[in-house]
Amino acid sequence: MYSSPRIISAPISNNRLNWDERENHTIIVPSLIEWALDDVIIGTETVIEWEVHGKITAGKWLKHFVFLRSSRVPTWIIDNHNHAFAFWHEAYWKWYIQKWALLVHIDQHTDLATPGNFPAWKHPEESHEGIVEEYTNTDLTIADFIVPALATGLISEAVMVTGEDMHTSRSFVWEDKKEEIKKKKDGFSINSPSTSTPTSLILDIDLDYFSQGFDELKCFENVRYWIEKADIITIATSPLFIDQEKAISVLKSLQKSLVTL
Repeated sequence: MYSSPRIISAPISNNRLNWDERENHTIIVPSLIEWALDDVIIGTETVIEWEVHGKITAGKWLKHFVFLRSSRVPTWIIDNHNHAFAFWHEAYWKWYIQKWALLVHIDQHTDLATPGNFPAWKHPEESHEGIVEEYTNTDLTIADFIVPALATGLISEAVMVTGEDMHTSRSFVWEDKKEEIKKKKDGFSINSPSTSTPTSLILDIDLDYFSQGFDELKCFENVRYWIEKADIITIATSPLFIDQEKAISVLKSLQKSLVTL
């Protein structure tokens, strides 16, 4: 999966964002390498252009997506967040997680928009590398990659941690009859007596969580709490929403929690 870079010049995936307002109509999707945290390097190619604060802004790519070879649990580092969807499926195929997993999404945004098209497969066991990678890079954007994972049963519940206090989190589930997401509850703790143990736990981190002016020590505490409970981890550097040098700095601060000690 992601064995070579992909050039996108059509109005699909993240390239369709603000298409008519942009002069540049080509973005790059990096390839994946299996290496170490030091190999997470900011490049010069554009991976996304979108209107931010009233101005079309270009986000620069990671030279490669990185699967951390030495991580405590399987961990993928990506730039645009929609690619997490593909690597959750890879984790499922490799038995790192089971379907109906719990997703803990730590992010400035909920990313709970509904995509224009849902996957061709109805259940995760019907998916395979070719259709998942193509769907991720054709239909999904940085804002709508969680709902299709809920709709197909790869995940059963999505917990949104968007603030510095974890107790203000919200959880969402998929409602089959209405074919839409609904809020399950406010607040969440995996240690709550009313919380059933999930089959697996996916921790999904957007590093823009650290760009909101919150107490950084509290934010690191929240992230490390969930790292200890995760079966797999995906981390997005989110090039439009956090300075990428700061994103790399945050990654290095999390290194001890991510790698095998």
